[in-house]
Amino acid sequence: MFRTILVLDIFDGIVVHAVRGMRERYLPIAGASLVCETSDAIEIVRALDPEEVYAADLNRIRGRGAGNNFSVIRDVSRYCRTILSCGVRSTEDVSLGLAIADTVTIGTENADFNVIGQACETADASRLHVNIDLMDSKILTNTEISLTPMEAVEKLNEYPINHLIIIDLTKVGTESGINIGFIEEAVARSDHPVIFGGGVRDMSDLDLLRDIGIAGALVATGVHNRAIPVEMLRG
Repeated sequence: MFRTILVLDIFDGIVVHAVRGMRERYLPIAGASLVCETSDAIEIVRALDPEEVYAADLNRIRGRGAGNNFSVIRDVSRYCRTILSCGVRSTEDVSLGLAIADTVTIGTENADFNVIGQACETADASRLHVNIDLMDSKILTNTEISLTPMEAVEKLNEYPINHLIIIDLTKVGTESGINIGFIEEAVARSDHPVIFGGGVRDMSDLDLLRDIGIAGALVATGVHNRAIPVEMLRG
């Protein structure tokens, strides 16, 4: 079944509006939303009643010294299924994440393939995903990963993860549409189901992603501007 997954980008305890991966410019989501009047994650989840959310702990992603939003995300997980992106850099980070969310995604921004392999050996791999975040068609990473996006997709076939998540940060929050050719190739090369986010504008984009074999779409701006009905989040 195709999944429409609400993204909660959480920074300093509140949900912010992500645009093009420029995290220093993110503002509270209430100022950009037509469907909620709050930037409180729990209140948003109660109001929109999503079946599943992708919670990005932007403090943790920026660095361990920047704090975390674990208490907020733990509360969110009481109301819906939660995929947690928490800037995994070690297997310890994976354990911390799995204690508060249903699944954890390991981002190539902060983790290399050694960390991914160790996590698959020490944790329940069925609760692990891997994120490939793209910026200007290249992998965004602070590690020594030097693969092209498609090389990384194929490399991840070696690991028993649950889903592959691909996010085009260049398009996040822009309503600029999706690169269908790239996504089709990723689906063809991946042995894992693929979840995609970045530039998903409306129902026609969701239909297109479903038709080419994407397992689920990460959405935020399209929901907040009512181009994607809130009901789509409810399964």
